[in-house]
Amino acid sequence: MNAMLVTLLVSLLSASVAGLSGAAETSQGPHRVVMHLNSGDEKVQRGALNNIRNLYQEVGREHLLVELVVHGAGLTLLTKKDSTLATELAQLKTAYDVEFTACSNTMKAQGLTRADLLDQVDRTVPAMVRLMALQEEGWVYIKP
Repeated sequence: MNAMLVTLLVSLLSASVAGLSGAAETSQGPHRVVMHLNSGDEKVQRGALNNIRNLYQEVGREHLLVELVVHGAGLTLLTKKDSTLATELAQLKTAYDVEFTACSNTMKAQGLTRADLLDQVDRTVPAMVRLMALQEEGWVYIKP
């Protein structure tokens, strides 16, 4: 009886450890995270970029896809004229291939064109539509 109990406990412990070692990967492939930014505050913007970097450092590039969707006052992060974090954006793009989406509705309201955006921007679409679509596809939503 005791030997059977010990065997059962060892099996359960082994299964738990095996489950933890696979925490960096899902059965469907890499984790997919969409981050939502609508703040023009540089501290909030820097915080969002730090969150992205920290995620990649913890989980690993091969286990993670991140897209940052930006609209409203946050669009200053992605504009050539206003961005104070262009170097950080370029580093995230180079190191981790982070996707950056600028809201086309905000751009229209602010009289901006694609030429006004940093080169790292991957797409311009309505932010709310993009956030909705990615969440419907199973992406994890984070708003720093």
